[in-house]
Amino acid sequence: MFDRDDLSTVDFSAINDEGLIDALRTAHGAAAAAQAAEVFAARELYRRRRADSADPGPDGVRGGEFAATEAAVALQVDEATIAALIDIGMALEEALPRTRAAFTAGRIDLAKVRVIVDNTRAVAPEVVADLEPRLLEAAGRTNALRLRQAARRWAARLDPGGTRRRRERRQEERDVRLRAVQDSMAVFDGLLPAPGAQTVAMRLREMSMQVCASDPRTMPQRRADALVALADGSGQLRCQCGRGARCPKYGVPIERPRRPLIQIGIPADTLLGIQESPAFLAGYGPIDAALARILAEHAHFQAIPEQSDIDDPTTAEEAAQWRPTPRLEREVRAVDGMCRFPGCAMPAVESELDHNHPFDRERPSRGGPTARTNLAVLCGRHHRLKTLADKEKLPWTVSRADLERLQWTAPTGDIHTTVREGGKYLFSRTDTGAPAAPHLGVHRSEQAMDPPRALPDRPTAEEMAYPLNGYVVVHGQLRRIPPEDEIPDDRPEPARKRAQ
Repeated sequence: MFDRDDLSTVDFSAINDEGLIDALRTAHGAAAAAQAAEVFAARELYRRRRADSADPGPDGVRGGEFAATEAAVALQVDEATIAALIDIGMALEEALPRTRAAFTAGRIDLAKVRVIVDNTRAVAPEVVADLEPRLLEAAGRTNALRLRQAARRWAARLDPGGTRRRRERRQEERDVRLRAVQDSMAVFDGLLPAPGAQTVAMRLREMSMQVCASDPRTMPQRRADALVALADGSGQLRCQCGRGARCPKYGVPIERPRRPLIQIGIPADTLLGIQESPAFLAGYGPIDAALARILAEHAHFQAIPEQSDIDDPTTAEEAAQWRPTPRLEREVRAVDGMCRFPGCAMPAVESELDHNHPFDRERPSRGGPTARTNLAVLCGRHHRLKTLADKEKLPWTVSRADLERLQWTAPTGDIHTTVREGGKYLFSRTDTGAPAAPHLGVHRSEQAMDPPRALPDRPTAEEMAYPLNGYVVVHGQLRRIPPEDEIPDDRPEPARKRAQ
């Protein structure tokens, strides 16, 4: 174990792989502790200026009004960042003592603190007392993105009425913006209700697949061109492979645009209005039960049964085929919800199905079966990692502990376990980490009160902790393509070799 004070003198080239991982953890903890010091120093400056400068009236100085300005000038950062630090510090001091202690000790970083603060602000104090330690436990074994998913799911389960009201109020802020940048380019972005945003995303992805594999554009470029094609009335992304009539997509009629497909997982009792458990919007995360029922009014339904290891209805003939049946594929994608690699949130609908124990195409009886107990969802990048590991070209190992848990062993021996995220929504009892909502007499969602108004969008905690947005990676091997930007391989599957 490294001491934080010794890191500046460490010769990293002289230590082994395990030592490097240990050094990374130590450095990250030191950075988190430094972040905490910055937060609480800014908070204390605000407290002092607030006490010193209270001068009520239209011509007076409001308490602490320019504390963020003072700190921002000292650090040469923008005032919105300092205001966010102060606001987080206030929340930690007022309601989250365990989180403050973990942050000060460097056990969690600013990105995770932000998630905890955001998702406990509108929750009753009685509930926060139970929710906070569970969020801290989850923060110790996952990244900020997955923590945010869990926090929003638990908050929606604990306070469904409040979640609905906050969603309805935030929808009033929807907007689309256009901002000019250099080199004859412009930034087009906006704030949309999650179902609408996911509808746009799925339509653009669908249009991006209208061209052949030889089209030279990246997936981001295809999405950008598809958005323009939607607006100019053509509704079609034309292939740019340059092969004319020899293009496999040449002359293929474009199907009439249909209602875009978004996928929502919702427990049956919630769909019927018996419970108010959150639903899962693929590509986004948890949404409140009321919104899910509204979207379900025009939906097509597919029932996903809860099954144990011995309940898998897959026949021996189906298990001996490399490609799963439509029923099996639908169930695995629904229950997994997203990529099963630790920390990855790539939606299952945009990922691939993988045999945990590799399938043997030549002799199926020797390999793993095509069954629910041997299938998992992996995005293109992490599917490639596992495939290389299966071939012993990477020192990772993957094993299934049971039907729910997938274990990933890193080259250094660290074991990371993932579970089926979609199942936590479909089958509420499997969400074992969720706190139970205490009986508070009148439920918080029934009280006549306005939910706290959402703060203006500010730099995220990730941006404050790692100011690398826009940084251009020079080394080719470090240019990681995000999973959503991978172009799916549409080559036909290889034919099975005949036995000699």
